[in-house]
Amino acid sequence: MSSPERKLRFLQIAQIAFVVVCFFVKRIGTVQPQAISLVHWLVIVAAIWSAISGFTMQRSINRKKRSTSLARWRAGHMIRLSTATAVCLWGMVLHYFGGPEWVVNILLGVAILLLFIWRPGAVPAEA
Repeated sequence: MSSPERKLRFLQIAQIAFVVVCFFVKRIGTVQPQAISLVHWLVIVAAIWSAISGFTMQRSINRKKRSTSLARWRAGHMIRLSTATAVCLWGMVLHYFGGPEWVVNILLGVAILLLFIWRPGAVPAEA
């Protein structure tokens, strides 16, 4: 395992730990669930956008030729990992806004799934 890949794996493990901590933090205290409202729908749409943008932003970064291929590779994967973690954060926002608990759990599950299925792929040669 090369150094750039090792750094990304460390970031992946740290973000998986963050999602697990968020799951336990949301269990502390009680938030009164409310009927789903426009704000809840906006948070759900933002979470979906975060999940999708991880894939699309990584591709768009890799198409640009302003930097080295290694820098583009690293930035693309860091964005992909960060947007997966953002799905967890949107789940926490929804939880504290009194959103449905089952939707919050789905968002946290999607975040952890995205982080677990992530693979760095081949490291490009440094230029």
